[in-house]
Amino acid sequence: MNMLRKVIQAPTIEPITIDELAQHTNADDDHYDYLKSLVPRARKRFEQRTGRLLVEQTWQFAMPKFCNQIVLPYTPLRSISSIKYIDKLGQLVTIDPTEYRIVDHGLTATITPKLGGNWPAVGFKVVDAVQIECVFGHATSISEGTSIDASNIIDQDKYELSKQAIMVLVADWFRNREDTAPVQLYDMPNAFKSIANELAVELL
Repeated sequence: MNMLRKVIQAPTIEPITIDELAQHTNADDDHYDYLKSLVPRARKRFEQRTGRLLVEQTWQFAMPKFCNQIVLPYTPLRSISSIKYIDKLGQLVTIDPTEYRIVDHGLTATITPKLGGNWPAVGFKVVDAVQIECVFGHATSISEGTSIDASNIIDQDKYELSKQAIMVLVADWFRNREDTAPVQLYDMPNAFKSIANELAVELL
């Protein structure tokens, strides 16, 4: 089932430091600010292509009704903040967490009713009759959002590989920032595409 989606809380920090970028690109100090400005764009490009979110962020999904298995489109899942639905009185009701299960098999997470249970019936046929708020992200931040919490990273290997893909894309943008070719020779580096394809979410 197609979901409406929007960011409730965007990341407060990027996964890549300027020192990592400088080492990867061999850029001098004069280009640090420019390099830093490219990171959010590259991270979003990677996340959009893969469904894999790098740093903690909160999303809301909306659907017209419940389905037996709700497959979340992003990974990795950190928590379900709430599941709500519009009842017959037009009120937004929060479902108790004991009424549903979260099945996380490593690629995507699926939400189902508790064993032997059922989802409640929505009261109105509207596109946002069901609203789910979730927190995703391989990494969280510490020190008021100034650095990554290295002790709280989900799947370190995939996180580091994702960072590598982002740095490849940033370096490509940096080196070709004044490209004046009359045609676009390629859309993005092969290394970026290869890593992104490897780490992309597989929806059921």
